[in-house]
Amino acid sequence: MNHKIRLVGLTLGDPFSRSSWSGINNSVFCRFKDRCEIVALLDLDLQGFNKYWSALKNFSIERRRWGNKLHQNPWAFKVRTEMAIRKLKEISSEFDLIYQEGAMFMPGEEPCVPFVSYHDSNVILSSRGGVFAQGAHYGGKKFNQTIAQEKRVYENAALIFSMSDWLKRSFVHDFNIPEGKIITVYAGTNLEITDFEKDYDGKTILFVGKNFERKGGETLLKAFRIVKREIKDAKLIIIGPELNMNDDGISVKGLITDKDELIKNFKEASVFVLPSFYEPFGIVFAEAFALKNPCIGSNICAMPEIIEEGKGGFLVKPGDYKYLATQIITLLKDEKLSRTMGSYGYEKVKKIFNWNIVVDKMLYHCSKIV
Repeated sequence: MNHKIRLVGLTLGDPFSRSSWSGINNSVFCRFKDRCEIVALLDLDLQGFNKYWSALKNFSIERRRWGNKLHQNPWAFKVRTEMAIRKLKEISSEFDLIYQEGAMFMPGEEPCVPFVSYHDSNVILSSRGGVFAQGAHYGGKKFNQTIAQEKRVYENAALIFSMSDWLKRSFVHDFNIPEGKIITVYAGTNLEITDFEKDYDGKTILFVGKNFERKGGETLLKAFRIVKREIKDAKLIIIGPELNMNDDGISVKGLITDKDELIKNFKEASVFVLPSFYEPFGIVFAEAFALKNPCIGSNICAMPEIIEEGKGGFLVKPGDYKYLATQIITLLKDEKLSRTMGSYGYEKVKKIFNWNIVVDKMLYHCSKIV
C-alpha cells in the first residue's frame, strides 16, 4: 500500500546500515521507501569534536560503562536536538511527518509538523535491567535529567510506536503518557521467512548473541553440562562472542556476518536458547521462529510476549540453570513438541513479527495525523 506521506527520518548512524540499531533502521526505511516519499534522512550521531568531548566528559575506567555514557547522556541529548532543529530548517522541500529512532534527541519543543518515534526500551526500564543493561550506568542528577528529557520526547510526540506491551505499560505508568498515543507494533525479523521441512533430531542447541553475559550465556553453559549428562549426543552452538573453550559438545563460532551461514545454523538447530538477564525486545527470537525453532528465553521484559509459555517454547527465571536444563531436555527428547512449538513461532512471524506488517501498521496510524 502506498501512503501519501512525505517523511523525514531522524536516526543515529546510517539508516541503511545493517549495523545501525541491530539492522532495525535498515528494515524500516527500506519499507518506508516503498510505501511513502522520504524527503530526507538526517544522521544525528555525534561526530568529530562533539564525540570526543562527550567521551571526555563521561569518562569511565570500565569500557562498557564508558561506551554507554558516551552515547546516552544529557549533554549529548542537547547537542543532537540542536542538530536536529538546525538540519530540519535547512530542508527546502515540504514534508508532513518526522519519524525518529528512539528518544536520545527530539526535533524541538514545537516541531513544524507532527513527529512519531519508535522504541524498544526507555531509560527507566533500562536502569532496572541490572548490571548488564544499557542503563546500568545511570544514577543521581544525570539519571533524573535523562528521565525528564525522555519524558519531553514522549509528551511532544504525536504517536509513540512500541516494540512490546511491556514497554507500553512503562510509558503509561513510569512516564504518565496517555495510553491512546502508544501503539504496540512489535518488530520484524532480519532473516528471510522461507518454508522448509525442518528436522528436530539433531540434538542441537543454538545461542546467538554478542553480549554473552547479559544474554545469559553463563547460565546456558551450566545448563548444558546437565543436559550433556542426560543426552550424550547433545550439542551447543554459540554464535556471537569470541570465547576460548574446548568443552565436549560445545562449538564457538564467533561473530557470523554472512546471512546464509547464519540461516544454515538456525535451520540445523533443534532449539534456540537465550536466557537473558535483560532484553529490550529480542529480534533474535523472531529470527529463530522464522526458521521454525522452538525458543527458550527468560520470563522477563518482552520475552513472554514473543515466546508465550507453552506455545512457542518455554520461559525460565533468569539464572535458573537447573530449570533451564530441564526444559532443554524436554524439547530435545520430544521432537513432536519441538515441531509444534516451532510451527507456532513460524506462523507468529508471518502474522506479527514481520517488517512489512510492522511498517504498514506504523504508516496506517501516521496517515491519521498528517
